[in-house]
Amino acid sequence: MSAALRPVRMTGFTLLPVILAMSLIAAIAFLLNRDNGVNARMIANRSDLDRARYAAEAGLQAVNSVIQGKGCTATDYPTSGGLVSFGGATYSAYASKNKLVGGSNQLGFITSTGTYNGASVTLTRNNVYVYQSPMTIIVRPGDSLQPAGYDTYVDSGSPTSNFGGKTVLKLATAPTTYQALLKFNLAAFPPGSPSFPPGSRAIPWYGVDPPGTLAKLQPGAKLSLYLSSPGSAGSSGSVNAQLITQNWVAGTGGGAVSTTSATWNTSDGTNAWPSPPYAPVPVASIPYTDVVGWYDWDLTNAAAAWLSGVYPNNGIWLVASPASGSSIGNTDYASSDSTATDTLGKSARPKLTLNTLLPCGATAPPSASGTPATTTTLITTKDTFICCSTNNFNEGGYSAIGVWNGGGSSNISRSLVQFDLTSIPTTNSATGAPTQIVSATMKLYSFDNNTQTGLAKTVTAYRVTQPWDEGTKSGNGPANGATWNYAQFVKANNYIFWTNPGGTYDATSGVTGTDDSGNPLPTNFAIGWVKWDVTPLVQNWFANMQDWGQGYVNNGVLIMIDTADNLHIVSRENTDAQYVGFKPQLIVTYQ
Repeated sequence: MSAALRPVRMTGFTLLPVILAMSLIAAIAFLLNRDNGVNARMIANRSDLDRARYAAEAGLQAVNSVIQGKGCTATDYPTSGGLVSFGGATYSAYASKNKLVGGSNQLGFITSTGTYNGASVTLTRNNVYVYQSPMTIIVRPGDSLQPAGYDTYVDSGSPTSNFGGKTVLKLATAPTTYQALLKFNLAAFPPGSPSFPPGSRAIPWYGVDPPGTLAKLQPGAKLSLYLSSPGSAGSSGSVNAQLITQNWVAGTGGGAVSTTSATWNTSDGTNAWPSPPYAPVPVASIPYTDVVGWYDWDLTNAAAAWLSGVYPNNGIWLVASPASGSSIGNTDYASSDSTATDTLGKSARPKLTLNTLLPCGATAPPSASGTPATTTTLITTKDTFICCSTNNFNEGGYSAIGVWNGGGSSNISRSLVQFDLTSIPTTNSATGAPTQIVSATMKLYSFDNNTQTGLAKTVTAYRVTQPWDEGTKSGNGPANGATWNYAQFVKANNYIFWTNPGGTYDATSGVTGTDDSGNPLPTNFAIGWVKWDVTPLVQNWFANMQDWGQGYVNNGVLIMIDTADNLHIVSRENTDAQYVGFKPQLIVTYQ
């Protein structure tokens, strides 16, 4: 019997491992299926979050585009957002404020929430700049109101010599190697001239350049060099623009050994260049051509990095890269020290053309034009004063305007002044580029102060935000122009009131006047010029002339004083011979 049972026992032991193995396989399969389900859900959730993020990013771009399109002076930036469909997802985006306030050029933030299939992502961008209309600014060292020149070349055959004072920038690969270095210092315009403010950007644009060619996407920044002497016949290859990776000293040498300026071996006559001294990948490259003329490199990415501070502006290193089996012979480009002209008689010095966006309220750096800046003096076309004690009298025909703050609600006088800018051309005749306002100074002449207080005094000019009529009366009625209560005369006994009696103005736009030397008005001030730097204001007026959707409408300025000093100021109607040259004036420099 035991012999009969033995095979049965052996059979059981044989099946047990199989059963265990099958159980293990089933458990593994269960776990795998469960993990696959979890992973699938995780992947699906991740995909949903990605789609929601893409929608949120689209919302940020969309609301920013709306804000930039409305411009600097808008008061209706979107502060709430409905759901907008985007590729099957939705977003809701809005700004923290409906306008710029307090003279700021930044909004607090814009935010956007994207949703997809139950997943939600919210993105916020803080301190968002609002920009003026794009403007073209040409930086050409050596021109009036431009940064100083900063360029040189290095020579492998004279490795300790500096050539920063030469009138050419050499480039070659044979028989010796010449390489050119140049820098446009965008933060070093001369004193009194603005540089590029924080937040400035270089952006590509679509249009025609040069004239007569097809419209296409143009670079946001373009380096232009004038090739004055080409290399030997048969030279071929490319010319690469490389970002220099450290500071260097251009120097003023003419080929002598230098221990203080850049040479082939050193960045400053002492410290060796790193190897290589420039970023390995060119930021721009063009084919070499042995023909006299202008050549351009697209430096949009470089300029964007310089302006944003992402990469230090150490300038550009030009490197010749010959074609296989060829070389690039001794080639000369005009340097910033050159007095040469191109075939059209214009300066041949290096230039960097920037298509820029500047934050609202910023003053643009002066743009080189190849011609000197023009300064013109404009005499006011409208002026009057308004007084709350005679609140319905017009003084537009009187020989004086004035400011006074005698205390109380009835002892206040303010002046209104407006200048016509239409005599300034809106485009530069030499370049065809939009005219740039470089500076603007308003000057009024005080000929009396019959209530001197001996106090420190502030005379402030504000931007008027409502049209007004000058009128022709001299304190008698009925008024036919601006008064304390009225801004405009329509017809007898029919007027347009100021929104705020005493003149409607932007309280955040105040500019403080100084004496003619730029110092605060003395406590005993009575006679002399009072002047205001109104450059940003005139730039905005002029931008509105060039493009009505930009800047501010020119309604002139409202002037007031904070003391009981009663300054009498020469008006444009004054016919006294001694005051012929003392009428209200605006001195504008433009290019």
